Amino acid sequence: MKNPLSPNEFNILQLFWKENRPLSRPEIIELTPNRDWNPNSIHLMLNNMIEKGVIRVEGMTRCGKGYGRTYAATMTNLEYAAILLQNATPELSTDERLLGLLPILLREPIRPETRVALIKLLENI
Repeated sequence: MKNPLSPNEFNILQLFWKENRPLSRPEIIELTPNRDWNPNSIHLMLNNMIEKGVIRVEGMTRCGKGYGRTYAATMTNLEYAAILLQNATPELSTDERLLGLLPILLREPIRPETRVALIKLLENI
């Protein structure tokens, strides 16, 4: 993803993660009652998000008297965070990113079972 998301696009992406299912444009409007979005502006944002690769057209659904597209996220929130990290640190190698990020993430205590899972993950690489 070369172009960052606008705050409104990011809010829509978070909605997809929260709902964990494909959504139509009317559903997005319905699920964001605090927003006063014009249906046409939602359409433009969805098209921009498709171009940026963060959502895709999933299918079609009945919307009122007609049919409309449904959309779904192409990545999880952790995958999105990893892309942001890569974009923010293009000068670093994967190894440098990993060795720099892990100590930051491990500042908080982790459960013993998480340690075991992390060790298994590293052993399988």
